[in-house]
Amino acid sequence: MGLPPERLPDPRSTGSNSKSHYNQRQQETNFSDSAYHEQKRQQTSSRNTKNNKSHQKTPRRWSYVLQDIPSLFLRTLNDINKGYVARVVTVVGVAMGVSYGVYHAFLIPWQEAKPLARRCYLFCPRVPITLVEKTREEGSQMVVYRFALPHSYDYAGYEPVSSVRMYSGHVKQLSSLARWYTPISHPREHGFIEFAIKDCDPGRMSGRLRYLERGDIVYLGRWMKEFNYQKNKTPEMGLICSTSGASIALQLMNFIDKAPNDRTKLSVLYCHSTPLGIPFKKSYFDPLQARNPDRIAVRYNVLTMGKKCDPGLVPRENLFLGSLDPSTLQTSLPPPLRIVNVREADGQVRALETYRPMILVCGPQTMLSYVCGRVSPIFNFTYWQGGYWRYSGFMKDMGYERRQVYKFGTSTHFLASH
Repeated sequence: MGLPPERLPDPRSTGSNSKSHYNQRQQETNFSDSAYHEQKRQQTSSRNTKNNKSHQKTPRRWSYVLQDIPSLFLRTLNDINKGYVARVVTVVGVAMGVSYGVYHAFLIPWQEAKPLARRCYLFCPRVPITLVEKTREEGSQMVVYRFALPHSYDYAGYEPVSSVRMYSGHVKQLSSLARWYTPISHPREHGFIEFAIKDCDPGRMSGRLRYLERGDIVYLGRWMKEFNYQKNKTPEMGLICSTSGASIALQLMNFIDKAPNDRTKLSVLYCHSTPLGIPFKKSYFDPLQARNPDRIAVRYNVLTMGKKCDPGLVPRENLFLGSLDPSTLQTSLPPPLRIVNVREADGQVRALETYRPMILVCGPQTMLSYVCGRVSPIFNFTYWQGGYWRYSGFMKDMGYERRQVYKFGTSTHFLASH
């Protein structure tokens, strides 16, 4: 049998003891609660004191918007939704800013120290040139424009034969237009540059240049070397040009005139409509030919003969009538093959040497078609001469090889920059 359960004390018999024990526990509970609340009050007061002190130590805000930009920027970069895009935009912006600073601080001054034709126009802005003077050749549509370069020490510095892309700017509130033109001034002339441009009517670019007044500004872009002319590379060279192609002849003649050590003989056949009022004859051709009688020779071909003609013209000697034909070219230009006797010191002939002169042709397509063939309609925005099948005309029949003839012409390609 199990033990009997322990009997509980009788509250009546032990009433005083239980009451005293209850009061003692109640006092202990009240004491512990008051201590806890007192401790919480002390912590709260100390926290408020610290907050007051920290608030007093906080520096004064100088801007309620700008001062938060760094933290806002960092939060944006670390944002889970738009942080990637923000980082990419930041990298691209910094790269563009650094590139812009390097471009203006280093590349532009470095390029501006070079001649105009030797600058890399990917890293250099267009060159502004100011119109100083324009002179119309008497009795013709040719106009000589003389421009001032930005600085007195600037010069073109091109190698013949070269052209430059000219931008008209907003003349008379017209849209800007660009064309290729060949300068006629010497490449080492400082401070100025000249162009011989035909005043075509109608003409989009020439119409804009017609309204230019002294002090107006146009712009020069990149340069293009069309034909690689080298001193003394060939003893003789011929050039056939029309009225608008005179700029190439003037560029070569000015270059040869200023180079006394260049012994190349240049024979020019200049085509015009009438023998009276031939442009550039009195102002350029005659003086250059007089200074270099053994190196420069100019002959003229006209379509009609009038009652009067410019002085110094002798028919069948330096003046030819009618359309171009093989007889005119045979008289005016070097032959396809030249044979030279090489003599020793005692005067005896030692050997025979041969060379083929170079012939340059610059004119409209109608002239090129029967003289040497048109330029190629494909890729001729780079003045590509085309395949062998593009070379034709009576120059081929006369014995001139394809490598002897260089055609400038006017590009007809729809992508051409002309």
